[in-house]
Amino acid sequence: MTRFVAGNVFLLLSMLCASTSQLILKSVLRGIDPPGLAWSSWQPFLAPDRFMRGAGAMILIVSGFGFWVLALARLELSYAYPIACCSILFVALLSAGFLGESITPKMWAGTVLVLIGVVLLTPQT
Repeated sequence: MTRFVAGNVFLLLSMLCASTSQLILKSVLRGIDPPGLAWSSWQPFLAPDRFMRGAGAMILIVSGFGFWVLALARLELSYAYPIACCSILFVALLSAGFLGESITPKMWAGTVLVLIGVVLLTPQT
């Protein structure tokens, strides 16, 4: 496997870990009022189900960062960062599919514009 291909595999894994961790964190926060300074407002986060999902999300965040570092060791930042911004597409698709969030045509248009910008910014290799 060439350095470029390996870098792109690590980049994809980083994007998937980051996107999935955000979805999990959103699912943990659903149905809970924003925590305040009082201890009682933090107790719902310690419920075993929410705590385990939160811990899983944190593991994915750390893993995603590790994959990002591995990708940067193999790819130029000017190439990797615009590609990594495409994770907004993953988040949009997964949040609609798994969280049941609605994505308006205006939001899809914005996502498409960002993706077009990424394509235009990606240097030729």
